[in-house]
Amino acid sequence: MIELNWTFFVQVLNFLVLMFILNKILYKPILKVLDERDERIVGGQTQAKELTTESEKIFESYNGKLQVAKIESLGIKNSARKEASDEANVIIEEARKKAEVIISQVQQDMAKEIDRVKKELEPEVGIMASTIAQQILGRKVA
Repeated sequence: MIELNWTFFVQVLNFLVLMFILNKILYKPILKVLDERDERIVGGQTQAKELTTESEKIFESYNGKLQVAKIESLGIKNSARKEASDEANVIIEEARKKAEVIISQVQQDMAKEIDRVKKELEPEVGIMASTIAQQILGRKVA
């Protein structure tokens, strides 16, 4: 059987003192370091989540601005094309009008030249006709 004598109480007291000392020197500092480490990990994870959320917002904002810029550039491009097309049509129309004026002028000049040549050749037509008739008929025509 187990005897309870003063050594048992000394060992219990010794055990309690050792537990107190170990608790103060070893356990509490280790637990404190572990708690701080857990807090840093949780803080790091929270910060990582916040940065991820912020980066997603920035990315979405960037994509939105990029989309708006694309739409604006398409609008500007289409506007420039329409403007260029309108300007080309104006230039073509002006060229067409100038060509019509030139053609009309040339036709008038040709009509005047034809009239002038007819007037020059009118007195000689009779002579030419009799010369041609003589050559065809082989005799002199009166």
